[in-house]
Amino acid sequence: MTVYEIESFALLAFLSLTYSASLMRIEKLRRVVSLDRVPDMLGVWTFAATVTLPPALVAAFVVVANLGEWPSRKAYKHGRPAKYAVSTVATATWCVTASEVVHRLPMAIGVPLGVLTFCALSIGFIAFVVYASGQGHILGSMMSDPKAHLIEIGTQGIGAALGVGMLYLHPTIAVGALVLLYGLHLASLRHVVEVEDAFDPVTGLWSEEAWMVQAQQRLHDVYGSVALFMIDPDEAGQEVRILQTIESGLQPTDLLGRYGSRQILVLIPVGLPEGGPFLATGFRKDLAAAGVRAALGCATTADAELEGLLIEAMSDLMGRRDAAGITRNW
Repeated sequence: MTVYEIESFALLAFLSLTYSASLMRIEKLRRVVSLDRVPDMLGVWTFAATVTLPPALVAAFVVVANLGEWPSRKAYKHGRPAKYAVSTVATATWCVTASEVVHRLPMAIGVPLGVLTFCALSIGFIAFVVYASGQGHILGSMMSDPKAHLIEIGTQGIGAALGVGMLYLHPTIAVGALVLLYGLHLASLRHVVEVEDAFDPVTGLWSEEAWMVQAQQRLHDVYGSVALFMIDPDEAGQEVRILQTIESGLQPTDLLGRYGSRQILVLIPVGLPEGGPFLATGFRKDLAAAGVRAALGCATTADAELEGLLIEAMSDLMGRRDAAGITRNW
């Protein structure tokens, strides 16, 4: 094991973990909004390691990279740890096998054959798992899907190109690849959520489903109290004015979305319980000063359950409407 191999292992491990951490939140959203196969790009790092590292380090790298990605999967079906462990071992096996192919043949032949070897083993393993789980009836459609196979081959092919570049140019080329992959991943995920109607066409805010996915995860992540504001305009067509009015009191990290037919939701970490009512008072004053007629309900909690928070905010909103004797005109 050479110094170059150890340095390459450390560099790739650091970049793959950085990559997984930087995309964790949007990847959680993608996994819940859509179950379609999209390039997750983790395979780029693993196959770059397959080309540049000896088999023992390849296996170790796959474990490290998958552990780094693990937190992003906990938002979907509670993470399924046993299934993910099997997937990690299988991926390590395919990468080690492909590494043997790459390093035993001339580079011009070994790299393409290594990519095909990995993809064949991966697709074959998935087919076996599907058949063993009693879903053999869908194997035909899975195996005949050219898009899925192209994504698999393309992802590993990018990793192979990165690995060759590290070998023949300089290992730090991987740093530039991090920026490129980040952009590619964001573009692909943005496309997924747009296709899945994750954005409201009027305001550009997250749709109800997409907002709730992120809000529930944020409740698990945030320490301290969180305030939920539900804003309900008296008349239709006021949503954009509401957003313009309250934007001065918002931070880039605050989570905005739509709810029901017209309501706007805002989730804000406030630290202390009294922070929610304080902000609500400020928002109500801003709306009144701007001449925007809307009711605003507020709920504050340190719990991690979104449903109760929504019910409490709706109850506060309706209570304020009843107290004022106001009904909506739409």
